[in-house]
Amino acid sequence: MAKAGKAGTALGIATISSAFGGLFSAIVLMSLTPLLADFALQFGPAEYFAIAALGLSCIANIGGGSVLKGLLAGAIGLLIACIGMDPQTGYARYTFGNINLLDGVGLVPALIGIFAVVSVLKSAEECKKMQAVSMPDVSSLWIGWRQCVNLLPTWIRGSVIGTVIGIIPGPGTSVATFMAYDMEKKISKDPDSFGKGNPKGVAAPESANNALAGGSLVPLLALGVPGNATSALFLGAIMFHGIRTGPVFFIEHPDVIYGLFVAFFIANLIMAPLGLFLLKYMKAVLSIPESLLGGIILAFCATGVFAIRGNPFDVLVVIVFGLLGYLFYKIDMPTAPLIIAIVLGPMAETNLRMALVVSRGSWSFLYTRPITLAMMIIAVLSFSVPLISAILSKYKASRLASKDTAGR
Repeated sequence: MAKAGKAGTALGIATISSAFGGLFSAIVLMSLTPLLADFALQFGPAEYFAIAALGLSCIANIGGGSVLKGLLAGAIGLLIACIGMDPQTGYARYTFGNINLLDGVGLVPALIGIFAVVSVLKSAEECKKMQAVSMPDVSSLWIGWRQCVNLLPTWIRGSVIGTVIGIIPGPGTSVATFMAYDMEKKISKDPDSFGKGNPKGVAAPESANNALAGGSLVPLLALGVPGNATSALFLGAIMFHGIRTGPVFFIEHPDVIYGLFVAFFIANLIMAPLGLFLLKYMKAVLSIPESLLGGIILAFCATGVFAIRGNPFDVLVVIVFGLLGYLFYKIDMPTAPLIIAIVLGPMAETNLRMALVVSRGSWSFLYTRPITLAMMIIAVLSFSVPLISAILSKYKASRLASKDTAGR
């Protein structure tokens, strides 16, 4: 659309579609989360362990195309989660005599290193390869009421797909956007126009993309289970303030949870007018040199992390995890399983050991409690299906390769 001189229209569609998807998921979030949290009040340590296991099982789905790499990243995350004092005995594990590690690795410094520092390092690497390109001029971004009416069914379909995919732990943004785009292309009377300037090709993935954010908050706030890296980052921000997610969130901090609902709704509501007004001036912001912007970001990262506890060791954690995340990027290993394992590892360990204490060392709680059994079955399926499909695809590929060799 930009090549056809419709850059403003494309940006306008993207902005309004994002606002619609966000508002749709906000309504679902406000309606579904309290109901799920009421149900979760029946949970004990066994059920919370099953929830954590369900969240950890999704690492096989978010391996970035490689199940093995996803599992390896998750295993590294679980090892990192073990650093610190044992939750029951108080014995120091993997601290190497460093008192700064007795409380474990700080979640906020680790996340800042994995996200912010890695992003700066990647930008610095790509900066040398990038060539200066001229930004297209953006005129009016308002698409008109008639276009809004025409795109309304597309927005609804994309929002439903994004919200549902967001609620399910594992699939992530790329799955929702591609599913929404693919559906619009399949039901379109002119599928060949997709990729050549069809507005629905912009509206569908953008609405699904923002709807996924609200959907992913449903299991996070109601059960304490992050389904993707973004919700795991959000969970880290909540935990930093000493707040526990899950059904106790609604009991202990009702002002925070309902304030969050209202803020999420208002943020998506003002996204459209604010975006339509500011996008014209984004050209000036994008003209800031990458090298200058990267330095500013790193300075804010170091200052912000140090200000949390006033401990220089947290800055070292940012650097270490930044280098670890950059190594993951270079070897094409996903960081989402690493983050989810770091967040859910302590939850799984603590509740498993509490459940074993309650059952006097018996593992029978895994199959004698209906909710726990159902969640564990879903977790096993979520973990094993990607593994089986990866094995089958490799087997089919080897069969085809052998047939080609025999034919030659």
